[in-house]
Amino acid sequence: MLLEIPLDSKYGTLYRQIAEHLEKMILAGSIPCGTRLPGTRELARMLGVSRSTVVEAYMLLEKREIVQLKGRSGAFAAADSLPHPVSCREGGDVFHFDSERPTTDLIPYGALAKISRDALLEDGGKILGGSPPEGLEELRFALLEHSVLRGIPARPGEMAVTSGGKDALSTVLRALRTGGYGRVFAERLTYTDMKEIAANEGLPFRPVPLLVEEGLASLKKLTSRDILYLIPSFQNPTGMTLPPEIRREILELRQKKGFLIIEDDSYGELRYGEKSVPALKALDEGEGVVYIGSFSQVLFPGMRFGYILLPSGLWNSYVRTASFRQGQTSSLVQLVMLKFIRQGKLAEAVEKARAVLSARMESLLLGLGSAFPGMPVHKPEGGVFLWFPTGKTDGREAAGLAFRAGVLVTDGNLYSLGNKRQRAVRFSVSSVPAQKMDEACARLEKCWTSLF
Repeated sequence: MLLEIPLDSKYGTLYRQIAEHLEKMILAGSIPCGTRLPGTRELARMLGVSRSTVVEAYMLLEKREIVQLKGRSGAFAAADSLPHPVSCREGGDVFHFDSERPTTDLIPYGALAKISRDALLEDGGKILGGSPPEGLEELRFALLEHSVLRGIPARPGEMAVTSGGKDALSTVLRALRTGGYGRVFAERLTYTDMKEIAANEGLPFRPVPLLVEEGLASLKKLTSRDILYLIPSFQNPTGMTLPPEIRREILELRQKKGFLIIEDDSYGELRYGEKSVPALKALDEGEGVVYIGSFSQVLFPGMRFGYILLPSGLWNSYVRTASFRQGQTSSLVQLVMLKFIRQGKLAEAVEKARAVLSARMESLLLGLGSAFPGMPVHKPEGGVFLWFPTGKTDGREAAGLAFRAGVLVTDGNLYSLGNKRQRAVRFSVSSVPAQKMDEACARLEKCWTSLF
């Protein structure tokens, strides 16, 4: 097998680039399951790298259970590595609790369609000439007004428009690395792509315990050159929310130690009840929190739109980095979003999403509670995620059993930064309507009976 893999030392360690590219090809099916991969010496020669680099790549793929290493026989694409293998239940509904893609009733496509048409006609096409990398000025002011809903007293010089949360994360990490920051810390269960985003920007990634469960002692080792990545509200994957007293303790410790906090608030507006859950940045009296907001995940993922609020000393370096990385967020998307916000449609869409997701989560919790009484499950205050313990059974095995019943959940091990195996799975309610929860839970009751 002749493999060509694009490599560039500017974009992270070479063995990770090799591993990630092979993983994509295996999961896509372009390298069929069971295929023998080139030997380490052979692939090293093809790519012009050291053999140890290829060995590390294969070992990483084996750890992720994408590749099987069979001694002298070589490395093989793992037969059970595909996320949706062909053995999935045939006939009837398949429940995608593994997906964050919203159902159409969450997407305000009618209002967006009308605004898109009218906005472009009214503008006369001028917007297609582009915008500055920090975004349209009018839109930035509109987003400032919107951020007040999260309790954030932001200023115009702190706001920039982004192409979603991932774009904001990668760009700000590159800017921070250039500015002298050296490491990224995050809770041991966190957003799956964060570790690879940090590696891609040349920053080492370190886990800390879950702060809501184990306290802040682990943060005392952080220095003024470190970054702490947090999802304080409706965390991915656990659904947990940091209470106000812990948020204040974190900010007090930040003042003493000087580290920077990146607050990922992608789901922060999706609270279920009337009780407000202010952003961490709303409590910050200093210049220590970078805030990332995104509407892409639930309302319109295809539009790739969000925003970032930066301490005044970081804004220029972020915009400069953004200008040579991805340039600008689509100016047409920006124009549509400006009209969408000005007409009050964003507030309406968020309110509707809260109601729909709250009903779904309540139905899921009732169904699981009936099927598995007594299981200790944390009830989220908002967002789309539920973390469900699987007794003494590894999350991967539990997810496989559920898959064969047509209920797709996500193995909890995928969110773990350490070597500790996770006896849990994650549910997302983005793609499953409330009226389908009873049937999904009934199937789980049958296939998971032996777990509890």
